[in-house]
Amino acid sequence: MVNKQFWNLWSTYAIYYFGKVNLSIVIPALLITFENLNLYDFGLVSLGFMFAYAIGQFLHGQISERFNPYVYITMGLLLSGIANLFMGFVGSYFVMLLMLETFDGFFQSMGWSSVVRANALIQKDKERDRSSTILGCSYQVGNSVAWLISAFAVAWWGWQAGFWVASIMLLGRGVLLYLTKPKVDHKPIHTVKKQVKGTISFPIIMSGLSLMVVNMVRYGVMTWLFTYYVFAGNFGIADFGNVSLKIIFIPIAGVIGTLVYNKLPWKKDLISIVFLALMGVSWYLFPLADSVGGTILVLASSAFLYGPHVFLVCTIPSRFKKKGVVASSTGFIDGFGYIGTTIIMLVVPYLVLETQGAWNNVFILWSLISFAAAALVAITYFGHFKNNGYTD
Repeated sequence: MVNKQFWNLWSTYAIYYFGKVNLSIVIPALLITFENLNLYDFGLVSLGFMFAYAIGQFLHGQISERFNPYVYITMGLLLSGIANLFMGFVGSYFVMLLMLETFDGFFQSMGWSSVVRANALIQKDKERDRSSTILGCSYQVGNSVAWLISAFAVAWWGWQAGFWVASIMLLGRGVLLYLTKPKVDHKPIHTVKKQVKGTISFPIIMSGLSLMVVNMVRYGVMTWLFTYYVFAGNFGIADFGNVSLKIIFIPIAGVIGTLVYNKLPWKKDLISIVFLALMGVSWYLFPLADSVGGTILVLASSAFLYGPHVFLVCTIPSRFKKKGVVASSTGFIDGFGYIGTTIIMLVVPYLVLETQGAWNNVFILWSLISFAAAALVAITYFGHFKNNGYTD
């Protein structure tokens, strides 16, 4: 299972996250540097990225079924690297940043569905669920490392470095992956019509809706929590490296939680329901806690989040290998997930700037959304997988 090609995929998708989470580090730097920019501007920029990512997931999930997944992943890395290179030159201009982040979202969406499909092609059926869970740790580690390196780069060299470091990592990994790609049997087994029809099913649609609400929490935290800490503590750009220490352990806690999740002997569906409910409890208590307690609760919420997230974006799509719709179902589910992400990009600025409760209202919203996600996963399990099995 954990052979050289598995780790090739694992490390590749970890690098993808340099072009996905670097904006959350750059946002407060640009807000501090340029008085003409505000939180709504970056809500729109983030929305542009996530909307393009959502559309891209639906399209790339279908298209990539018909190509060598390694080549498709490489193309996404290279194109995202080029977009980030240009953003380092023009990122202080709202319109240019919005346009390039939108392109970047579309390029970034070329990665995950093909990574899941490539992993399904190299794994035996009995190794599917376990390998998919470990594969999901790639973006958690990548998230943490990208945050740390981007934060110190911005602190040392300015906001431009947040884009240029990402560009270097993405372009370099794209070239390396292309040179090390294996030969795989990547021919599609369906016509496009049958492929789309095989994707539109109750468990896939419900999983997409589940991910939609999960992503409202996940990307709300990824995009806005660093900004919250910067302004709540009245920090400057030179402090970004130290402030990043408040968030870099969030994905690491997610890795630990995912590994625990993977070791528990119960059905992954049921564990996901429990973890999501506990995540809701964590965010409900967060506004009531002191600094230390708040940190513990943030880490706990991450530990409870990522196992169910991996379950939705990797484990469930891998269950449809026999139907030949792994990439297309991955893209469909992830595409729905990023509809939720686009919503939260504007909801958070609205709650912070327009409501009396400000950030506390954001945290309460994340709590309610977590409980809703648990309910949707429960409906999917009891409405389909409990009676129909796991190898459709």
